[in-house]
Amino acid sequence: MEGLEELLPVKPKEKIMDTLSYTMMILSMTVTTSIFFLGWLSKILGLSLIETIVAAFIGNSVVALIMYLNGVVGIKYGIPFPIQLGYTFGYKGSIIPLIIRVVISIFWYGVGGFIAAWAITEMAMLVAGIPVKVILSEGLKYTPITFVLYLAFVWFVGYRKIQGIKWLDNIAGPLLLAFFLWFVWYLGTLKGLPGSWEQVYGGKGVGWLSQNFFLMVAVQTAWWGTIALNVSDICRYCKSEKALIVGHIFGLVIPQVVGTYLGYVATTLTGGVHSPIDIIAKYTPTPLLGILGLVFATLATGSTNVTGDIPAATNGIIRIAKISWTKALTIATFLAWLVIGPYAIFCWKKAMDVANYLLDFNWYYSMWLGPIAGVMVVDYWILRKGRIILDELYNPNGIYSYSNGINWVGLGSFIAGILGEYVISAIQGKISWYAFVPVPGIELAWYYGFIISAIAMLIAGNMAKEYVLPETSLKWGRRDLNSGLRHPKPGG
Repeated sequence: MEGLEELLPVKPKEKIMDTLSYTMMILSMTVTTSIFFLGWLSKILGLSLIETIVAAFIGNSVVALIMYLNGVVGIKYGIPFPIQLGYTFGYKGSIIPLIIRVVISIFWYGVGGFIAAWAITEMAMLVAGIPVKVILSEGLKYTPITFVLYLAFVWFVGYRKIQGIKWLDNIAGPLLLAFFLWFVWYLGTLKGLPGSWEQVYGGKGVGWLSQNFFLMVAVQTAWWGTIALNVSDICRYCKSEKALIVGHIFGLVIPQVVGTYLGYVATTLTGGVHSPIDIIAKYTPTPLLGILGLVFATLATGSTNVTGDIPAATNGIIRIAKISWTKALTIATFLAWLVIGPYAIFCWKKAMDVANYLLDFNWYYSMWLGPIAGVMVVDYWILRKGRIILDELYNPNGIYSYSNGINWVGLGSFIAGILGEYVISAIQGKISWYAFVPVPGIELAWYYGFIISAIAMLIAGNMAKEYVLPETSLKWGRRDLNSGLRHPKPGG
């Protein structure tokens, strides 16, 4: 089958990342311009600084744990996310959660890309000597043009696959984090800003059990709840599982908390109405430093796109359409423009429009991710006890074909989580409408979906063990990775 060669298990000699390089990759994925938007969003929701930090810690710690649990599979067996789904949902059934993840990846590719293009636009305007007031009012108008140029750049980096991703990640994120650390310190020395340090540390907040606090926890969880599913797409190149622990603590949790803090401080000091992109353009002491900061912002967002979005979207398209990496990457890049470019032209007139979109976008797509994660974790760690037969994952007619290619226990448990979210939302009277589609209006939909699907998978899986675990009818020895796997061919 053409194209599925890209999804074959990574061989030992192809594992090019040690703990440090993986941590740097995750760090650069995390430290993007959008990370500082989290502090901005938290300020918009009215959270205090301590509430902001706690929400960031809770959301990202949960994500780091799920990344570890799903990432172990990638390192142990060398398989990407589209193949990993096969034993849980069936060879054909895996297409459903895969499509969901691909669609979300494409949207994030577009959203992150637009934010980077926003930085490019304001950087170009600074170079041209345009007054800052004009830049802040007109920057969004010209960003759809630079958006196209940015996507072409990211396509080129993604074309080089993991080598291009690894190269960009090693330089982009740390530079932006260092710049923003200095920049926030610099803001703190300025006189006459709209905000003050008293407002940063003395805010009353919204309350620990408030809707807005839970919403911020949900946004923080959803932000990287995406990569928590398909982390195997990148960590399968790691040499050791140790990289997952170190990489996710020091590359994800700590930087997310620090980045959210910096974004919150910068937003508060500058009045709470400007995006991080606008703040850099407006308040850097010289145009040159502003340009430098926006260059770092562009590169860092690019590293996030090629680490967190391109592998998920491209590998998913390869599995669905059975085409080459280059063709799949090109399709993903075009779709990233299609879902955001035209929309931005008509709907994003000011910075707050982007902020509101980010809040709604993260809140609503998370409802689909929690149930998938719940099913995956319970299935691999509890029901299968961490063992699968690798060869069979590449055989459409193998033991993981289940019922005509669909594992109805896994798929049914996923559906149970989605339905549960709607039921809980209806009971609380919180059904919302988004683009004429009813969606659960509960802030913690990801958590409800995860728990319900996990429980459903645990109960149904134990009731139908012979169905869910077809491996029990075979001997583990010959085809398990730990006893000398032959390299499988696509299609069995």
